[in-house]
Amino acid sequence: MRIAVMTVVAIGLLTMPAQAQSVLSPNAPPGHSLPGPEKGIPAEQHPTVKADEKAYKSALDGIQPKKSYDPWGNVREKPQSNNSR
Repeated sequence: MRIAVMTVVAIGLLTMPAQAQSVLSPNAPPGHSLPGPEKGIPAEQHPTVKADEKAYKSALDGIQPKKSYDPWGNVREKPQSNNSR
């Protein structure tokens, strides 16, 4: 009897998280219970988006281009020019 009660309790506890995914509105299909995006200002015109883009572009301008690194540069001989006639 004790095992049967423990089994029922365990099954009940395992099904509790599934109830958190239930549909909020009765007309929504399963899995679409989250509210949609707000219909206010479009994302492109939002003031924080413009500020973020400005900060991103200024950060890109501050990045120095990388110089190519040659790890064998000290080992190789420098090419001699042919103009030394």
